[in-house]
Order: sequence, then structure tokens, then C-alpha cells
Amino acid sequence: MLSTFKLRILVHLAAIIGMVFAGVYFGWEKGNLFLSAAFVGLVSLLLVSLFALINATNKKLASFLLNIKYDDYEAHYSSQSGENSQKELSSAFNLITGKFRSIRQEKEAQYQFLQAIVENVDTGLICFDEAGRTVLMNRGIQQSLHKSYFPNLDSLKKYNASLYTTLREIVPGEKKLAKLVVNNQILQLSIRKTILNMQDESLHLYALQNIHAELEQQEVESWQKLIRILTHEILNSITPVVSLAGMANEMIQSPALSGPGLDDLRQSIQAIQRRSDGLLHFTEAYRQLTKIPPPKFEPTDPVQLLERVLVLFSRPIQEGGLQIVRHFPVNPVTVLMDPNLMEQVFINLIKNALEALAGRPEPELTLLVNREATGLIAISIADNGPGIPEELLSQIFVPFFTTKQEGSGIGLSLSRQIVHLHKGSIFITTPVGGGSCFTIHL
Repeated sequence: MLSTFKLRILVHLAAIIGMVFAGVYFGWEKGNLFLSAAFVGLVSLLLVSLFALINATNKKLASFLLNIKYDDYEAHYSSQSGENSQKELSSAFNLITGKFRSIRQEKEAQYQFLQAIVENVDTGLICFDEAGRTVLMNRGIQQSLHKSYFPNLDSLKKYNASLYTTLREIVPGEKKLAKLVVNNQILQLSIRKTILNMQDESLHLYALQNIHAELEQQEVESWQKLIRILTHEILNSITPVVSLAGMANEMIQSPALSGPGLDDLRQSIQAIQRRSDGLLHFTEAYRQLTKIPPPKFEPTDPVQLLERVLVLFSRPIQEGGLQIVRHFPVNPVTVLMDPNLMEQVFINLIKNALEALAGRPEPELTLLVNREATGLIAISIADNGPGIPEELLSQIFVPFFTTKQEGSGIGLSLSRQIVHLHKGSIFITTPVGGGSCFTIHL
């Protein structure tokens, strides 16, 4: 069945042809010029009507195509007024634009969903086009690198040459590690590269994940395993030695026993016993590294905990003439922690600071508690002592390592394990003015 528009075109054409033949017949055959002129006028009117009909349709079609070209799907074509053919055309256009509008809304929803995922993942994402211009840089990489924006790949060279070289050399599917220091914090970045082919352009997407905490945790677990084996073997070996040495010493102390060289023998066995006892206590101290109890979390104010620890050191603080500088928040903050375990961490750090300040002019101990923009609580303990040489900074958390003549080397390692059990991190920085600053993030 013919549509109204086609029917109107056919009617116009049939009427025009009929009028032309009628005009020719009356003018040529009958010689009636008046009727012939009348038919010519009617033909003209029919031509104008046909042109108006086609022009109106063409305008509406052109408007529809332009709206599609410029992604404008909000236009509405009236289907309530006008001729039937125009109503049908308007209804068809409205149906098509409605479908396009629905598709665009669905794409926008998907884009917003993907954008939210990209912005909220912990992994840092940065993407460059073929010319090296930055296309994407999510919040994860901004927080990790403490940089709001890189205009292009080359700008990374000024920021960190090692990271720039790694991004340049890595190939798709490969994984590389890069180590850099940002704001006095060590970052161990695992980097992967993917190439996305988008239409006629290739995009280079890099995923950067800080695995420093995971590497530290693996290191701690490795040390724990080693310590566990060492303590087991040492205890098995030294326990009978201590027992035998004690028994031999008791026998030598007997008044019935005498003879030349007996005093030398007695002194030698006593030395064995003392050394064995010392080794036994030494091994027991290291065993502490593998015997940390699981934390019992409860809301705790770190400021109150620090003040409680300061009371323990009130005498050496007074005798040393130390100045305590406090930077605490106006409103109390609470953190889920084990107060007993974390108190041990604060004791270790403050004790180290007091030892570093011994004999220093104008000694100063600075305590800071602050909620950072990331939502983490930062607890810092700083001193203006001699500081730690840069070449030793990477070793101070290693079990048994110490710069003190009488130190055991387990205090900082123990502290780091406790902080890790709280799902936090601890690191050391060297302030510009000198000294050392230990910061805990919880």
C-alpha cells in the first residue's frame, strides 16, 4: 500500500500531465486560448504545490541529518500538526533520534562507570598517545608520585630519569621494577605496559603499582624464618653445653679436689659458663622477633599514648635538658591499634632519639600527630641529633643491624613488624636541618 507522501506525488504528477494534455487539446485542437491559458495556470499552481511538498520534506530530512552529524539527539519533530505525510516522517525521525539518544545515554553511563573504576583503583594508570601526549592520569598515580599532572612522556624525564627510562624501554606484556624516592619515601614500583588500538591511533597505557610494603613484608617473613631456624639450632647446641659447664664447675668447687693447674681449669670452665649464658640470653632476645602476639585492636588516641611513653622517660629528659616540641591536632583523633604493642614501638623510637641526643647542644625531640589528606594518620618522632649516614638508611630495619656498640639490632626490626601487623608503614627521613625523623602511617 502506497504511503501518503508517494500518493500525493503521484496525484500531483497525474494532475499536471492531465492539465498539460487538456491545455494542448483546447489550445491546439479547439483554438480556445482562454481555456488553454487557464490550464497552464493550473499546471503552474500544481508545480508550486509539488515543489513546496518536496522542499518541506527535504528541509526536514536535512535538519535530521545535520542533527545526527553533530550528535544532537534532543531535537523533536512535531507529529501533531501538518499534513499526514509530514506527520509520518516526523514520527519516524522522532523514533530514530530517540534510539540514538538511548544509545548515547547508555554509553555515557558506561563511561562514567569505567571512569569511576579508573579513578578509584589503587594501581596508578597513565596513558600516552603516539606523540607522547598524556591522555589519562588517574588519582592513584597522582597520589603515589605526588604529582598532579604530566603534560607528556618527556616531562617525566625531569621528574625522575630512572622512571622515564623504564617507561621508554619496557615492552608490552613485560613487567619491570623501578625504585625511586618521593617525598623522602621509598617507592618500589611494578610497571606493566599495554598498547590499546583505538580506531586509527595506538595508546600506550602504563600500570604502576607500589609494592614496597609487600616486598618489606616478604623480607620480614624471610628474616623470621631464618631467625627461627637459627634459634632452634643454637638452643639445641648451647643448652647441653651450659648444663655440662655448670656441672663441671660444681665439681671443681669441691674442697676435695686440688692439684697444680686446678685454678686455671676452674677459671676456664667459669668462662665457658658465662659465655654460654650470654649466648643463651642473646638467642632468647632474637627469638622475640618471631613471637609477636597478634594485635588486639581498640580505638586509641596516639597523642595520649605518646604522652604516656614520655612519662617513662621523664628522668632522662630532665637530666638531659631536652626540649619537647609537640605538634598535635586540636581535636582528638582515634586509630584502631593495639595500645600495648604500639607503646613498645614508641618506646623504641623515643629511646633511640634520646640516645642520639645525648651530649648534644640544645637537644630537641619533636612529636607530631596529623591526619593527612589521604585519610591516614601520620605519627612522627624526630630529633636534631647527628642523624644516620645515607648509606646506612636502607639497613636500619634489618634484624641484628645496629650502629651502637651495645645494641642488639632488634628494636627497629621489631617495631616495623608491629607496624606491619597494624597494616601500616614506617619509614625514616633525614630533615634538612639534620637529625632523624621516623614516621608511622596507620
